Amino acid sequence: MKTSYIYSVSKANALSDFLLNKTDIERLLVAEPGEDLQSALKETTYLASYVVQVPDENVALAIEKSLMHAKKLIYRIAPQGDIFRIMWIQYDIHNLRVFAKAVAGNLAFDDYKSLLSERGVYTPAYLLEYVESKNLNRLQVDWQDTFDEALLVAQSGDISSLDGIFDALYFKTSRRLVEKANDPFMRTYLKTLIDLYNLKSRLRHLQNKTVHLTPTFVDGGSFSESAIETLEQTVAMFYQNGGESYWESALQQYQTNGNFTQIDSKSADYLLMLARNGSYDMFSPASLVLYYLKCRQSAANVRTIVVGKNSGLTADQIRSNLRLAYVNN
Repeated sequence: MKTSYIYSVSKANALSDFLLNKTDIERLLVAEPGEDLQSALKETTYLASYVVQVPDENVALAIEKSLMHAKKLIYRIAPQGDIFRIMWIQYDIHNLRVFAKAVAGNLAFDDYKSLLSERGVYTPAYLLEYVESKNLNRLQVDWQDTFDEALLVAQSGDISSLDGIFDALYFKTSRRLVEKANDPFMRTYLKTLIDLYNLKSRLRHLQNKTVHLTPTFVDGGSFSESAIETLEQTVAMFYQNGGESYWESALQQYQTNGNFTQIDSKSADYLLMLARNGSYDMFSPASLVLYYLKCRQSAANVRTIVVGKNSGLTADQIRSNLRLAYVNN
């Protein structure tokens, strides 16, 4: 089975060369908002074929279409497409969160359909059928009981607790999926996701004791809750995952002004680093994970540039907000 990854890895590596590169970024940064920027997207970037396929050449729709294509491609070329479900299940959990809020607010489907993601394991329409029939447990264990609990919380207006309920469900479901997949890299990937969640959650609480995110700690990572009881321990654990120089600036920014942007960006880039290191093994699914993460990063950079241009930001201001880890040269 391992040797069957050679084709899919080679395919993903070749496709990565067509994603957003630094030359594309510089062309977009000098484009004028409006028609010139739209032309640059269609003429020079990987989004060209997607922009012309969506209504009114809507960039947001083109980005979503490109990510859907990447997901379907991975599933099609991977010898075991189901092992990537932990990459997609987050979008199903997001959709369940939207459904809970919508049901609690007695909203019609048209009022919230734009908030739903098509990137989940299940299409939103299919998932909604199980929500309405109260049969979510037929899709995944514990989903119906958790949704019922979340619905009560949503009806009470406690949105912060609602998010915690679905975060816990995401990790519980992901652990089960990874156990079933029994793949070493996917286990490492999930452990890293859990570690980053725990570190960020603990840091927020230690910096502001009034912040109590739930779940306060997710089991299944590489360290215990007792290992990050103090701020010093938490910072040291960040440094164990990438090094002091990697995290220092982001942690200082948060401790100075409460801005979590750099920490979130560094966390996303750390996952890219993890997948990139794993991709040296041609018999591992790491290259396919890396490809999707790079697609997502390219999409985020396009979104940042378009929003920045339309908001009147300068090229330098936009450039400072870009995530360029492993962007192709």
